[in-house]
Amino acid sequence: YIDVKYDATTVMDAKPLFKEALQAEVGLPVDRNIPLIGFIGRLEEQKGSDILVAAIQKFMGENVQIVILGTGKKAMEKQIEQLEITYPDKARGVAKFNVPLAHMIIAGADYMLIPSRFEPCGLIQLHAMRYGTVPI
Repeated sequence: YIDVKYDATTVMDAKPLFKEALQAEVGLPVDRNIPLIGFIGRLEEQKGSDILVAAIQKFMGENVQIVILGTGKKAMEKQIEQLEITYPDKARGVAKFNVPLAHMIIAGADYMLIPSRFEPCGLIQLHAMRYGTVPI
């Protein structure tokens, strides 16, 4: 799903390009120097989405961007979709199932948030590490 293949020897050259592509795709200001955080998952308490939504306001004062992709509980979908209104230059919430965008987020993000209450190690963490994205 990504245009350019990279590995451990080329990741430092490729990641900034994927970050810029992701920022442009979701309509965030394009700047490879801003830390970009990603989240991909079901929007429900088991996956920690409520923790994520509550925590976002605490770090939006920092020089950071966040892109959230997921579907689930309608109230949480509305909350993530409101991020763009509340933080227009810093956050995007996409309440859809979108496999190409998921790969773009994993490839372009610097960090992948996984606040799950039930999965200490799931596929998202493994995918993130394979793409050179630090899972948190």
